[in-house]
Amino acid sequence: MTVQDVYDILDAFAPFSTQESYDKAGLLTGDPQAAVHRILLTLDITIPVVREAAEKHCDLILAHHPVIWEPLKAVMPNHPAWHLVRHDIAAICSHTCLDLAEGGLNDYAGELLAAQIAMQHEYEPLAVLSGGRTLGRTAVLSEPTDADTLADRLRAAFRCRSLRYYAGARAAEIRKIAWCTGSGGDLIPEAIAAGADALITGDCKHSVWAEAQNRSFTLFDCGHFETEVPVVQLFQRILRNAGAEAELIVSETGTQPFFIAAESES
Repeated sequence: MTVQDVYDILDAFAPFSTQESYDKAGLLTGDPQAAVHRILLTLDITIPVVREAAEKHCDLILAHHPVIWEPLKAVMPNHPAWHLVRHDIAAICSHTCLDLAEGGLNDYAGELLAAQIAMQHEYEPLAVLSGGRTLGRTAVLSEPTDADTLADRLRAAFRCRSLRYYAGARAAEIRKIAWCTGSGGDLIPEAIAAGADALITGDCKHSVWAEAQNRSFTLFDCGHFETEVPVVQLFQRILRNAGAEAELIVSETGTQPFFIAAESES
């Protein structure tokens, strides 16, 4: 198969035309007609990830986050694009279009949550954007729970090494949850309007925590990386279901880009 074949599979599942206006998803480096035998799957395309792809003789890297975001005025060795071109590796990035797609990353996150939390399987959109596109999901729990118990379930669902949360007025009896993978803290108003008792997301800024406290609304930050790295399993599903004739390799170097310090015993 070719790079264009892989692009077409992703485009059919989550059309690149539906991405947010600020996004840079699509084919970002490489020849569309180049042959593809091995694909490296990752959340981010960093220099270590490109080196791994080269070592494993991958022809293409498929990632969630765009490797080129701001306009490049120069392509230098401190940018992954330089290494992609040097090693003749194509890069396709499926970002907000995959967040918004039916069966996309937010629905996949719902599957992970449902494996740990008993809830109704008919999800509703958290927010409706222009053109009828939907972002995030909400679901009613089969039985009410409390914030502490939900935090434990979220650690298991997203394999979080750390998790932050604020317990609001309804934290003792959470009946409906809302979630948005990545950085969705600005969706607190939408979560409240949807009747949710808690919002699950990642990468919350200080101002978002302040808003949660001001509204006395329960908020969980499970981490940007943790809530979105399951995209590699979603990529596998999409490509295999489409009959992609290429070896799929999950990146070993596409890991959390920082360490979490252990608490002192003193």
